[in-house]
Amino acid sequence: MIKNIALHDLPFSGMLRELISIGLIELARNNIFESEESKLDDKVATVFEKIADQFEETFRDTFTSKIVLNDRSAYFVKSRRLVKWYGEKNIPQDYKELMIYALRGTAELLRKNRVDFLKSIQSISVGKEVILGKEYKDSLAIVPAVVKQAEFYEYQHEFLKPTAGNKPEILLDPIWFALMALGFLKCFAGYYGGKYYFITKEGAEAALDSPSQVKDIVEAIETTTSTHIDLKPTPYCEELYELRLSYGLASRMKVISREVYPLKAYEISLVGNAYTCTKTMLLNLTESLDYFTAYINNLQSMSEISTEVRIKDLHFDNPLHALLELGERELRKPVEGDNSMIILTFVKDLYRAIKTKNTQLLEETLLRLLRISHSISSAKKGVNALLRETLKHFMIEPHIRAMISI
Repeated sequence: MIKNIALHDLPFSGMLRELISIGLIELARNNIFESEESKLDDKVATVFEKIADQFEETFRDTFTSKIVLNDRSAYFVKSRRLVKWYGEKNIPQDYKELMIYALRGTAELLRKNRVDFLKSIQSISVGKEVILGKEYKDSLAIVPAVVKQAEFYEYQHEFLKPTAGNKPEILLDPIWFALMALGFLKCFAGYYGGKYYFITKEGAEAALDSPSQVKDIVEAIETTTSTHIDLKPTPYCEELYELRLSYGLASRMKVISREVYPLKAYEISLVGNAYTCTKTMLLNLTESLDYFTAYINNLQSMSEISTEVRIKDLHFDNPLHALLELGERELRKPVEGDNSMIILTFVKDLYRAIKTKNTQLLEETLLRLLRISHSISSAKKGVNALLRETLKHFMIEPHIRAMISI
């Protein structure tokens, strides 16, 4: 049955395809494609309802941006495409609610035999428009702006000037819309600072016939997105972004299969009236995750010292944890006492040393920081209290040993 999913026929790549693929991967993890055809629709409906309930609870206090005017008009006001499908009960106000609304609505259509899952995913039509699935109530839905516009501007060479030519409109039936919604929720990595973050996997559909790969991909995305939501990292400095994310995973003792990498991170911003993909990154956290795991284990084996950094209501498990957080602060505003931005310089050098597994570079990086740390720590005034306390713990010999004994 899996072979009938013609994702290789999709005439587009990018975020929409990746979200749909992750939606299908989630269904595969629930053994949907092992079902008898007569039971398929009911089982798909069950997964849609389960995910909708799960994310409604998980994101109860999480807000996303309001649905933009064009989407609201197409879905609920003028064209009323989603109202035709799902009815007027519980009309969503933001994009998180929209995805949950679509999953529940499509699940109800499946249970009432109004739509057919298998027939829908086998139907891809390419012409002036790309149509995924079959019209329901003489209606198809546009892709939400937060996905559609972000993808349209993903490969730009001038600000807000698309280079991919005139892309055809992509229209979705209820099944394909729900698959996109499922992927949206699974890959959602936070909405903060007026920006969306998503973690996806390019080419995930290739794993559909491998239960072990399916499991690894879903678990990697779930683990990375939940950590991302907790940390709220910003990718203004890619080295710091990767190290903070890696440390977060290591400190939570999360294990991710090496074969899953690279994952793909998206930052999406509302620029003017258009959602724009302002950052994409391929993430391979293998080396940094290994390094931080070993570093944390080394510290835990040194019962003779305490490496916690505490000041007022702030608490960090160790000096490296505190330095990474100081680096994030320094991106927004200079840290008092760090006139030469030594923190960000250290972060970038540490990143290179970890990625190349270069012990000599690591030692040189530590030596440079230690030289400056002494003068900063001994200054009587003009030094950020957290920076002073962090460097005091950082210079302890057992801590340095924990950093290089990897």
